[in-house]
Amino acid sequence: MLGLPRDLQRFTDPFRRRLGAKVFAAACAFALWFFVNAGERETQVLPFPIELRNLPERSVLTNPDSVDTVSVRLNGPGPLLASLDTKRSPIVLDLSNLEIGADLRIKVRDEMVRVPRGVRILDIEPSRIPIRLERVKRASIPVTLAPVGEPREGYKIHAMKMSPEKVLVAGPANIVDRLTSLETEPVDLTDLVTSTQKTVGTVHSDQLSVKPETVTVEISVVPVVTTREFKRLPVEVRNVDRPFQLRPPRVNLTVRGPQRVIQSLTLEEGAVYVDGGSYEPGEHMVEAEVTLPPGVELIKREPPVSRLEIIEPKNGARK
Repeated sequence: MLGLPRDLQRFTDPFRRRLGAKVFAAACAFALWFFVNAGERETQVLPFPIELRNLPERSVLTNPDSVDTVSVRLNGPGPLLASLDTKRSPIVLDLSNLEIGADLRIKVRDEMVRVPRGVRILDIEPSRIPIRLERVKRASIPVTLAPVGEPREGYKIHAMKMSPEKVLVAGPANIVDRLTSLETEPVDLTDLVTSTQKTVGTVHSDQLSVKPETVTVEISVVPVVTTREFKRLPVEVRNVDRPFQLRPPRVNLTVRGPQRVIQSLTLEEGAVYVDGGSYEPGEHMVEAEVTLPPGVELIKREPPVSRLEIIEPKNGARK
């Protein structure tokens, strides 16, 4: 079989290679056309996410009614609609030229919705997206504590100290301007009996950033101190081996100490006494002593002093 002349063969080889590529491209185009047009057309409503870009410098979005997605009614071949991944095709809104401080509504145009050829956009709901940009403001704001609960009975909070006492707040100017303080998260004091330290955050709007995000609270817990009066307690006279008289023989006492101790305190017989071991016969003004538990102190004795008379026997002999 005779072959083609070499010059003609050099001319036809590239044509053959291009012809194969063109046939393959035509087949792909036909398959795509068939996929788009051969299926039965349907109408579906699909959610498309909203993506905001190019936020102006030193501004923040303060939408009162945030719109994250819009519903787009589409018409097209069922298989093509079923293949749409709307999460990968967000509707992009450019905020770069928007006026700060104005209430705006940006229209979502059909060309913003990316859909394949063969799919028609019938409706967009909502068709306008509310946008409000505010100037960012920074301020140092005091922090106030929000204690909840009570220490255990017999204890009280002596002091609570925060560090730091102020935090740096950044956010929309219209919000920051209204702030007088930021409250902490609840600081639980329930059943405390000892001093402690807690770390808590602050309560604030999501539109605000706060630095530092937490504060340290030092809580000082002390016992509740109370007083109690004991009336007509007998006074015991010790270490006297002669006849004696104590006038008056009873006293009233007022003591002070931790509430949990004072409430259950009892003064047994002999707890109030006078030690007469160092006194000679005669009359002496003495103070009654009191045996008290640790942490309890005597603050009043009535009468303040008693009269102790030690009597020498007439025959000079000791009793």
